[in-house]
Amino acid sequence: MGAILAFHRIRHVDYKYAFGSQRASVAPDTFTRIILALRERNYDFVGMDEAVQRLKTPQSDRRKFVCLTFDDGYDDTCAVAFRICRMFQVPMVVYPLTGFLTRAIRTWSHTIPMWWLGLEQAVASNEEIEVPWDGATERIPTRTSAQKRRAYFVVARRLADASPQACYECCSRLAETSGVDFIGMMIQQSLTPAMIAEMKASGLVEFGAHSVNHPNLRQLPLAEARREIADSKDALEDLLGKNVHHFAYPYGAAHAAGPREFDLCRKLGFASAVTTRMATVVPADREHLHSLPRLTINGEFQNTPLLKLLLSGTLPKARETLQFCRRMAKGAIRR
Repeated sequence: MGAILAFHRIRHVDYKYAFGSQRASVAPDTFTRIILALRERNYDFVGMDEAVQRLKTPQSDRRKFVCLTFDDGYDDTCAVAFRICRMFQVPMVVYPLTGFLTRAIRTWSHTIPMWWLGLEQAVASNEEIEVPWDGATERIPTRTSAQKRRAYFVVARRLADASPQACYECCSRLAETSGVDFIGMMIQQSLTPAMIAEMKASGLVEFGAHSVNHPNLRQLPLAEARREIADSKDALEDLLGKNVHHFAYPYGAAHAAGPREFDLCRKLGFASAVTTRMATVVPADREHLHSLPRLTINGEFQNTPLLKLLLSGTLPKARETLQFCRRMAKGAIRR
């Protein structure tokens, strides 16, 4: 029936951050080419309201649809992505993190920054970083490019699964030892209420919730997971002055969003919730509106030919098959 595309950042990337932000960043000219390629292939550009409606009432004579979604709420979502979408009169859906957007966390006493921004800066600008973990301090070398890439992904994996409190403590220590202002970077690179208002006024942008702190929801107790989802919905509704009907799971893969989280979103009244499961949208997804797939477009897909493979479903299926074969080879799956 179509596809929901997931973007994070639309911007040019400094090579020294290739181990971090490049993976989540698409160059503005590439993003423009993607829109033009989709137009040439006769896709209908829709928001999530329309995507859900099409799933509920399928019509065989409709053209395929594509929904452009943007996670986290970076300033370039407005300054770059929105400007391009407005030029082409293309709708978009933005899932901002309300803790970062409002500069304060209502649920926890400490502000948890966009830790991945501070982490990549700490790794890029130091020859060693000190990481507190499980009551000890680990020193990780970051002199060479290879060491920087390894250090970033080692720490990122830990922080992605950490509780909000553990994440705050680790970021605070890293800020002290690396000389990086984690909170300042968050403020500098996140959306502002004024940007939200500008995008809302255009009539081209829908907004959905994306949690408060971007935790791995499956790692949280039920009450905390529910609070992350519900508080982000409430805060965004207060800011927009209207109901919020859609949600995007932080990280979005199976290790971070499962049946419990799908049920929470359903009970909290969301019309849809999106994952990062790499697949196109098919008629059967009408039975799974709270676990919809998305095709993530990031720095690894900087050319249009790969987009054709993504939209056809060929690349996601090939990737899924390869991962299955790797698990079999490791003995994780019985033959």
